[in-house]
Amino acid sequence: MGFYVHLKAFMASIAGSFWFMPLLMAMAGIALGNLFVLIDTIDALSNLREQSFYPRFGPEGARAVLTTIAGGMMTMASLVFSLTFVGLTQLSGQLGPRVLIMFMQDRTTQSVLGAFVGVFLFALVVLGEVSELEDGFVPELAVAATIVIATGAFGLVIYFVHHMALSIQADVIVADLGKRFAKSVGKVAARADASDIASANRRLKEFDGFAGAPVPAPGSGYIRHIAYDQLLHILKDNSLRLEIDLRVDDYVAEGMPMAHVEGPAPDIRALIKCFTIGPRRDVLQEATYEARALIDIALRALSPGINDPNTAVAAIDHMSGSLLPLVRSDGVPRVLFTSDGRAALKRPELGLAHYLDLIVPALLPAMRTDTLATERLIELLILFDRVSRQEHQREAITKWRKVMARDVDNHQLPQTMVDWLKDKATE
Repeated sequence: MGFYVHLKAFMASIAGSFWFMPLLMAMAGIALGNLFVLIDTIDALSNLREQSFYPRFGPEGARAVLTTIAGGMMTMASLVFSLTFVGLTQLSGQLGPRVLIMFMQDRTTQSVLGAFVGVFLFALVVLGEVSELEDGFVPELAVAATIVIATGAFGLVIYFVHHMALSIQADVIVADLGKRFAKSVGKVAARADASDIASANRRLKEFDGFAGAPVPAPGSGYIRHIAYDQLLHILKDNSLRLEIDLRVDDYVAEGMPMAHVEGPAPDIRALIKCFTIGPRRDVLQEATYEARALIDIALRALSPGINDPNTAVAAIDHMSGSLLPLVRSDGVPRVLFTSDGRAALKRPELGLAHYLDLIVPALLPAMRTDTLATERLIELLILFDRVSRQEHQREAITKWRKVMARDVDNHQLPQTMVDWLKDKATE
């Protein structure tokens, strides 16, 4: 399990890097360049070279063409770098740094950059094979292939500019992030539907008065992944019970208890290995990272410096739509069972209440000067109240509706708007 988590983290870092895809395409450019040069040396093509359509280049002409193409590819690669960093700067300032991971994972940007680097290296490989003698060897087919590939690569510039103009739009970013949030929440809801939530809720009382030895954090950082299956295996084999104190995405200081374990001679080190800690929040487990990213977008949109309530409303809309599968589910079980049916692990709330506790307190202070965002957040809670089938979910929804109804008096809005929002929150 530890290997799986580290592999997943490594793959996530690869997906969010600018170097991996260009590196692959650069290697492909070198390989293709050598392949075309090799084809040019095949004696079986001697008859084909006599045909009128076969490309013909002298050493000087070939060097001039290849040098021009190589220089042009570097210019285009510099343009891609410049546009990319302009987009990164704009997104970070307007929508928050958490959306950068999404922008960096954009395959189009990585592929376009890799294409220019690959063609550049292709041209250099072919250029190195052109003889300096007037009657020396010239890989004519490779030179012609370089011209064709470079022509296609220059066409990518137009496509890339169009792609950048779309990808830095707030609505596009919010929609893409909403899809990611919906996908992550869907996985949480699917796991919840596969479990016996009713039985888990009944067994919660078994952990009342739980007192066990602390499981300390091996270092400071954010909890990136918790291996529940591995924990349950350890708990079963050693007849232990465990209560986890923190969630994925929470910060923990070195030596701080992450959980408490109860039972005979627990192997603390084995339990610690089930928790993966890193220097930053990540998207390895649950959907908290995406929720925080949408919250950041809404907060920045509602700030006086940006004042873009429509973007904030779009972020709230996507949070609403993404959380609906979780609202319709029976909830996320807080108690997990070993394979022999023993209630052995209790964890914090990871269902709808957890996400509402993230969203509402963060957005409420920023919405005190905006009617649109306040109304949309109230409608989100009303929608959840109508759809939810579980009493514990309705309790969390009702709690925040009451908070919003009381907080409307603090809004800096006309009294008619305050009264309307208060009536809406209490209806």
